[in-house]
Amino acid sequence: MVTSLLSNQYAVISGASQGIGAEIAKVFASEGAAVILLARNETNLRQVADEINRSGGNAIAYPMDVSITDNWRKLSAFMKKKGLSCDILVNNAYWRKLVPIGQLSDEDWQQTLDVTLKSYFLGSREMIPFMLERNRGSIVNISSLQSHIPEPSFGAYAVAKGGVDALSRVLARDYAPVIRSNTIIAGAVDTPGFAEGDDFKRELGSRLPAGRIGYASEIAATALFLASSQSSFITGSEIHADGGRSIT
Repeated sequence: MVTSLLSNQYAVISGASQGIGAEIAKVFASEGAAVILLARNETNLRQVADEINRSGGNAIAYPMDVSITDNWRKLSAFMKKKGLSCDILVNNAYWRKLVPIGQLSDEDWQQTLDVTLKSYFLGSREMIPFMLERNRGSIVNISSLQSHIPEPSFGAYAVAKGGVDALSRVLARDYAPVIRSNTIIAGAVDTPGFAEGDDFKRELGSRLPAGRIGYASEIAATALFLASSQSSFITGSEIHADGGRSIT
């Protein structure tokens, strides 16, 4: 009998209303995980959960602002009340404003750090007790090549993603060997958050060794590998899913 990679596991996924987060949720559910989806956009979030459930998966939409501490505490209480748990946490939320860093307001700086870095800490802190109780866990943090090779105007976003990279290593050290923590360094990926048009995407992709930009499904496949026992000897690592941009 074939066993799915994530059978009998619970996965909490932030930024799950579209793009990479939604694709990860669908892939995890297809591999047997019960997925708990987090995002502020309630309409989109419920659409993703409904699609998963119609396909025979198990998804719960839990709309929330992941940058607020009390929201994570309420989620934890909800999960305990419903008999849910967490074996896998995917931190994927982000917010950014593309301007030179010298033009960034205090509010935009703080919003970027709150959503793109602080939420990763809050989610990890709240889900770790579930993992310790089950004596297993995998944290997958979605970062960006901007943390290594920042482009102009990515400012606070690049800084926040650098913090994500460090946080992932700290989690790996603090909670080994029970919990593994790894980072996906994502390059240019064709998602709703990619505002530029098709011509720009083609031109950008032509400059990459892969010859194109990436797809959300490819990041989701990488997340599945890191979440599952197939990567059981990998922790504190960064996997570059960037079409070779980091070697050019």
